[in-house]
Amino acid sequence: MMLHIIKTRKNLPTGAIVDFQLLLLKKIKEAEKSIILTKEVIRKLRLEKANDRPTKERSKEITGLIKRFDEKIEGYKYIIYIWKMYGDSIAFHFCDKYAIKHFLYDENYHVKETAGFISGKEGIKAEIMLLKAAAQNNVPAVLCDLTNTLRHGDVCLLGHNDPYPIEVKTSNKLDKRGERQLKKIDELNGFFIKDEAENFRGVGPVIRREHIGKEQYHLRAINDCISKSYEEGTSHISPESGIHYLAITKFKQEIFDQISSKYIHILNLNEYKRVMNWHPYTPFHLSLNPEHIYNFINGNLSIVVLLDFQVIKRRFKKNGLHIIFLQDEHWYAQISATGNILDGGFRVSTQSFLRVAFEFQSLAWAIKQHKEHLNLFMEDTGKSGREMEIPPDWIAATDPIPM
Repeated sequence: MMLHIIKTRKNLPTGAIVDFQLLLLKKIKEAEKSIILTKEVIRKLRLEKANDRPTKERSKEITGLIKRFDEKIEGYKYIIYIWKMYGDSIAFHFCDKYAIKHFLYDENYHVKETAGFISGKEGIKAEIMLLKAAAQNNVPAVLCDLTNTLRHGDVCLLGHNDPYPIEVKTSNKLDKRGERQLKKIDELNGFFIKDEAENFRGVGPVIRREHIGKEQYHLRAINDCISKSYEEGTSHISPESGIHYLAITKFKQEIFDQISSKYIHILNLNEYKRVMNWHPYTPFHLSLNPEHIYNFINGNLSIVVLLDFQVIKRRFKKNGLHIIFLQDEHWYAQISATGNILDGGFRVSTQSFLRVAFEFQSLAWAIKQHKEHLNLFMEDTGKSGREMEIPPDWIAATDPIPM
């Protein structure tokens, strides 16, 4: 409800966002403490097994206990991940999600390691002071350690479209690690200011362009589908051709039987939530109505998105685009003007394409953006005169899906 108030109430005092984060901080530290205590119990059990020569029965009991306590630790990690998704929600509410995603990666475009536990962190008081100082100046801000996605800086100011990261140092002396951190933040801020870079995280040249028109979603459709599932057990809705949403509180196979296609990609969103791999998509906390969030968190509600590749391919064709589904680790699809990449085209990352599932993004809107981006790409290539080297696997790419 606190997040819902932040989302919906205009002219909300910025101090309320600070109070919300102090609550998150308390909850995360409680879960961290539980992990520390549980690890200590496991350590003692392992020492007993190694040094006390327990009986066969006791040894078997210890093995079972260690397994159970390991599962408890994973449960606490999941709780921390969910609390941090609330922190992410603050950033995603105030800033552009396409800017936020850049905070997840290191200089080699790999997912940056998390900072570790907040408990006992040196400098957390100084970060909270900065958070409060920003609020006093009516600037929303978030502690990066309270998020899963913001992995550069200690505090991010959220007063503009792009987050502004700040590294908080409690010492006047800057070590080599601190220098590297500041350099990375400067590079990130430079990219946001210029919207381009000759070399950005080992890739270049890179140009940042905004989407055309307001992004569109099917949030009413998914929330209505969920509401129906409380009565029907399994509810189905297709907000547009090629996209199906299923909300399940009690599984009914006949719903799946109604969706007939050989070329369906099934995405169980609960699985991505369970393995703590939702970021850097918009947190589901901002997509689902407040009454649905807890049911989704605890597993009483399952959400499944089905993508019908054959129908989607036909929709791209109707809009003058050819799409080849790759579905590898990095690239989900290859889009071209004629079906021949040599005539102009690009690849779409898995993360980008699957926003239609994780964020309930409109596919019609996404296709329109791809069309605009291809036109701009072709114009820019003609103006610059720069030859583009196309990898052989791009030229040879194909899929088994008929039109």
